Amino acid sequence: MDKLFLMDILEMEKNMAVNMTYALNEASNDTLYQELLEIFESISRMTKEIFNLAYNKNYYSLTKEDSSKIKDTITNLNNELSK
Repeated sequence: MDKLFLMDILEMEKNMAVNMTYALNEASNDTLYQELLEIFESISRMTKEIFNLAYNKNYYSLTKEDSSKIKDTITNLNNELSK
Protein backbone atom coordinates (compact mmCIF):
# COMPACT_ATOMS: atom_id res chain seq x y z
CA MET A 1 0.00 0.00 0.00
CA ASP A 2 2.78 2.46 0.90
CA LYS A 3 4.54 1.75 -2.37
CA LEU A 4 1.45 2.41 -4.51
CA PHE A 5 0.67 5.58 -2.59
CA LEU A 6 4.22 6.93 -2.91
CA MET A 7 4.47 6.03 -6.60
CA ASP A 8 1.11 7.75 -7.27
CA ILE A 9 2.35 10.89 -5.55
CA LEU A 10 5.58 10.78 -7.55
CA GLU A 11 3.66 10.43 -10.81
CA MET A 12 1.38 13.33 -9.85
CA GLU A 13 4.37 15.54 -9.00
CA LYS A 14 6.05 14.69 -12.31
CA ASN A 15 2.88 15.61 -14.20
CA MET A 16 2.58 18.88 -12.27
CA ALA A 17 6.17 19.77 -13.17
CA VAL A 18 5.54 19.10 -16.86
CA ASN A 19 2.33 21.12 -16.84
CA MET A 20 4.04 24.00 -15.06
CA THR A 21 6.48 24.31 -17.96
CA TYR A 22 3.52 25.09 -20.20
CA ALA A 23 2.32 27.74 -17.78
CA LEU A 24 5.80 29.26 -17.62
CA ASN A 25 6.09 29.41 -21.39
CA GLU A 26 2.70 31.07 -21.68
CA ALA A 27 2.98 33.52 -18.77
CA SER A 28 1.62 36.86 -19.91
CA ASN A 29 3.98 39.07 -17.92
CA ASP A 30 7.22 38.95 -15.95
CA THR A 31 5.57 39.14 -12.51
CA LEU A 32 3.36 36.16 -13.26
CA TYR A 33 6.33 34.33 -14.75
CA GLN A 34 8.40 34.84 -11.59
CA GLU A 35 5.57 33.59 -9.35
CA LEU A 36 5.06 30.52 -11.53
CA LEU A 37 8.82 29.91 -11.62
CA GLU A 38 8.94 29.82 -7.81
CA ILE A 39 6.08 27.32 -7.76
CA PHE A 40 7.77 25.23 -10.46
CA GLU A 41 11.07 25.17 -8.55
CA SER A 42 9.23 24.07 -5.40
CA ILE A 43 7.44 21.29 -7.30
CA SER A 44 10.72 20.22 -8.88
CA ARG A 45 12.48 20.01 -5.50
CA MET A 46 9.58 18.05 -4.00
CA THR A 47 9.55 15.66 -6.95
CA LYS A 48 13.24 14.95 -6.43
CA GLU A 49 12.72 14.37 -2.70
CA ILE A 50 9.87 11.96 -3.38
CA PHE A 51 11.95 10.14 -5.99
CA ASN A 52 14.83 9.84 -3.52
CA LEU A 53 12.48 8.44 -0.89
CA ALA A 54 11.04 5.90 -3.33
CA TYR A 55 14.52 4.96 -4.52
CA ASN A 56 15.83 4.55 -0.97
CA LYS A 57 12.89 2.26 -0.18
CA ASN A 58 13.73 0.23 -3.32
CA TYR A 59 10.36 1.17 -4.84
CA TYR A 60 12.08 2.68 -7.85
CA SER A 61 15.02 0.91 -9.39
CA LEU A 62 17.64 2.02 -11.86
CA THR A 63 19.58 -0.38 -14.01
CA LYS A 64 23.14 0.06 -15.11
CA GLU A 65 23.47 0.23 -18.89
CA ASP A 66 26.39 -1.09 -20.88
CA SER A 67 28.71 1.78 -21.84
CA SER A 68 28.80 0.69 -25.49
CA LYS A 69 25.02 1.00 -25.70
CA ILE A 70 25.21 4.49 -24.21
CA LYS A 71 27.84 5.50 -26.75
CA ASP A 72 25.73 4.07 -29.58
CA THR A 73 22.70 6.01 -28.38
CA ILE A 74 24.69 9.24 -28.18
CA THR A 75 26.05 8.66 -31.68
CA ASN A 76 22.55 8.02 -33.02
CA LEU A 77 21.16 11.15 -31.35
CA ASN A 78 24.04 13.26 -32.66
CA ASN A 79 23.43 11.89 -36.15
CA GLU A 80 19.75 12.80 -35.89
CA LEU A 81 20.59 16.30 -34.75
CA SER A 82 23.03 16.88 -37.58
CA LYS A 83 20.46 16.07 -40.29
